[in-house]
Amino acid sequence: MKQWIRSYALGLLTAVIVLAIVYWNTETTSSTVVEMEYSTEELIEQLESKGYQALTMDEWKTLKENDHRQSQTPTPVEKPITTFSIDVVSGTTTDDISAKLIQANIIEDAAEFESFMKENDYSRYIQIGQATLNSEMSLQEIAEAITSK
Repeated sequence: MKQWIRSYALGLLTAVIVLAIVYWNTETTSSTVVEMEYSTEELIEQLESKGYQALTMDEWKTLKENDHRQSQTPTPVEKPITTFSIDVVSGTTTDDISAKLIQANIIEDAAEFESFMKENDYSRYIQIGQATLNSEMSLQEIAEAITSK
């Protein structure tokens, strides 16, 4: 065992000596940094050849101001008016009506419509028949159109 450890240590020592000799005897490649001076026109030309756009500070400020103005004035989105004819049959509940109105894009919130009907006591007076509704009608107008109250 003793001889095995000595030979292992001798192998490690030999490897370290070989690596040290190689390290000290090889020439180091020195990397030199060359600073090149580019003109503004050359830089712009290189950027534009790669697909970029160069702007002066004045052009940039003008562009940002225009963008800021456009973001402050939102474009009003006009919702199209949807017309829907609902058939109310015997046994139709407020939940059924609100589901049909949501599906037809007449109202936006079924829970709000159902609570409005209950709070204002319209749900007891739902009238059997047909009613024509549109998306510009208020909850009050819709409730009056489908009830007999």
